[in-house]
Amino acid sequence: MNKSASFFRIDAFLFALVAFAPIANSETTSDDVMMRALVDELDRSMKLEFEGLPKPYFIHLHAQDRMSYTMSAEYGALTRSNETRNRLLNVRVRVGSYDLDNTNFRRQFGQYGMLPLEDDYEALRWAMWLLIDRDYKQAEDRPPDYSAAPKVVESRPLESLNFDAKTWERNIERISERFREFPKIQDGGVTLFAGTAHEWIVNSEGTRLRTSDSGVQIEVNAELQALDGMPLSDSVSFLAEHLDQLPPLEKMIADVEAMCKKLTALSEAPVLEQYSGPVLFDAPAAGRVFETLLGDGICARPQSVGAAEDPESLEKKLGLRILPRSFHLHDDPLPRTLKEKVIAGSYEFDDEAVAAQKVSVVEKGILKNLLAGRAPSRKVSGTNGHGRSGGMGDARAEVGCLYVSDENGVPADELKKELIEAAKEEGLPFALRVEMVDPGDENIGDPVYAYRVSCEDGREEMVRGMQFRPVQTRSLKRLLAAGNEPKLYNSMSRVSSSYVAPAVIFEELDLARIEREFNKLPILPAPALRK
Repeated sequence: MNKSASFFRIDAFLFALVAFAPIANSETTSDDVMMRALVDELDRSMKLEFEGLPKPYFIHLHAQDRMSYTMSAEYGALTRSNETRNRLLNVRVRVGSYDLDNTNFRRQFGQYGMLPLEDDYEALRWAMWLLIDRDYKQAEDRPPDYSAAPKVVESRPLESLNFDAKTWERNIERISERFREFPKIQDGGVTLFAGTAHEWIVNSEGTRLRTSDSGVQIEVNAELQALDGMPLSDSVSFLAEHLDQLPPLEKMIADVEAMCKKLTALSEAPVLEQYSGPVLFDAPAAGRVFETLLGDGICARPQSVGAAEDPESLEKKLGLRILPRSFHLHDDPLPRTLKEKVIAGSYEFDDEAVAAQKVSVVEKGILKNLLAGRAPSRKVSGTNGHGRSGGMGDARAEVGCLYVSDENGVPADELKKELIEAAKEEGLPFALRVEMVDPGDENIGDPVYAYRVSCEDGREEMVRGMQFRPVQTRSLKRLLAAGNEPKLYNSMSRVSSSYVAPAVIFEELDLARIEREFNKLPILPAPALRK
């Protein structure tokens, strides 16, 4: 797994966990310098008017104050330990009206930049003024692009992390020491990300929202090569909102050891040359499949003028069946945990300061609704609290937490029997069960751990070295069966999102051996393992 990419994924996670406990009826607090500066600069900016440009009808200001800690260790040695803090402001100035404004022609809409770290009222307003003025001067007349939303007035307490850097440096060193016991692991590392984020959103509709959150992730990555040179990798992550919610250190070490043993066993497994037939995806691997095949498609997003139609959009499928008639899907960002596991896609307010809503997306296999932000699409207008930016970009409709269920779901042992029966009907000697897929792939994810399931006696054998041929969304209509035990899959892509899905059986998928040259095995063992 690309370690630099994982940093940006966890950045989305850390700053999507929103703390609750509101301060009732508090529009602003007298000691909140950031809120005062934002509100005062907003009021001034709504009076902006230059020759040849109309006055703004809507302004959105989104400020973030982030404190984060990043540390890594390999084979028992600390490799980095950093503490950073920054303040950012995201500005959106709209001219025209809700029906016709300036946001759908320009390639880039809005401004964002840095704010002073000190609570200096004048310095904050000066930085805000520069960004707002710059965005206003770039405004142009454009087609319809926005919808009104109720104002929100909430102020939440500011979170703190109470992070002891020295203690956690020692902890991740201890976790990384376990790689010394597995000489076949060529590269093993542990990275900890922890931080807090305070956010302010104010707009010209009267919204005054302050939220605060904290989060921590420990990510452990391991890589090795099979005897034929094929690279193999695995990872395990521990997520929590607060440090005391992480598993005990010994439990995390045990999980890392189990991962290393399993990855080592995979390196000794035979290569599967090819396969075409029924495939069972265990939960939570099925969550990754639903993310790939539905995650963007069920989000209503406006099409920019002159842009090609989004091929992934399912907007034209509204009212049509996209899944078996026993399937139901809904998105609900509000629950914080599932069986004591953190739901990374949970939030109470989206990045447009709209309260999150539960949305029924698929009923009896038929696509009923799409997730929406404030920007209307061709068939969907009005937000349902799913406009998210993933940081400082434009907010657009995104999945929060998508729940998948099947009225006819069956226990795991029955699901395996159905898999074998389906393979027998195709005259195959074995079926395929996929336990884990690579979340970094563009397709549904190539198998990391997969098993050849004998049609004769149900015996399973681990296999490796294959990749899925492209899978289309329409293949979901031919799902043969599903389990009755949904599990959580957290995704850290553009924004943090979650999928709660049961195991599912696809009627037919095609896999082929990975055909490429691999690097030769190292001649010497890793330096940390040399005696």
